[in-house]
Amino acid sequence: MADSWRRNGFTLIEVLIAMTLLGIMVVLLFSSLKIAAESWNAGEGKIVEVSRKAVVYQFFKRHLTTIRPVLAQSTELENAGTEVAVIAQAFKGQRQTLRFVAALPVAAARKGLQVFDIAADRNEPSTIMVGLTPYQQTEPGEPEWTVLLQHVKAFTFAYFGKKEEADEAAWHDDWMDIDHLPQLIKVGIRLDDDSYWPDMVFPLKINALPATENVASDDSESTVP
Repeated sequence: MADSWRRNGFTLIEVLIAMTLLGIMVVLLFSSLKIAAESWNAGEGKIVEVSRKAVVYQFFKRHLTTIRPVLAQSTELENAGTEVAVIAQAFKGQRQTLRFVAALPVAAARKGLQVFDIAADRNEPSTIMVGLTPYQQTEPGEPEWTVLLQHVKAFTFAYFGKKEEADEAAWHDDWMDIDHLPQLIKVGIRLDDDSYWPDMVFPLKINALPATENVASDDSESTVP
């Protein structure tokens, strides 16, 4: 009877070997689960990154390609220190800021042409903001600001075209107080994580002389051509 019990049981060495194999299997199982979780998180992060880039690209594509060559009124100081009204092209392009006039989509709550201001947040330079103000041929009021992109290391604009008729078309860091729009606008973005983000170049579909009439209240201007 004793010999039969020993033949049907397990020796200490067999138990130790079984426990060792079980431990190895558990370690491999948890390692596989960890790798799968990291891959899942990396995939989700990539999807978020691509979605964020797509949103920003579509924003610029929708609005930069429909910029209107309209006039805006501003004030300047004369030599005597008095303010005078000046009518000039509403488009104001600098290296890190941009102002232009365009229409929002038909489904948007706002109607008519809007003045877009794109610039870094004064309190948080790594956040790019967009400000909207209803277009009028008077000095614009305070824009309604919203966040366009966060965690930005560098954000620049460049403008391609002829500033003067006799000039050769070239890229410029600014496009200020010129009576016509540039042919192309290039947007360069670099994020804090240095992820790849190619430069975005957009053609302007309208490049005529500024319109002189006030179109702020014209309902026909509320649609994007």
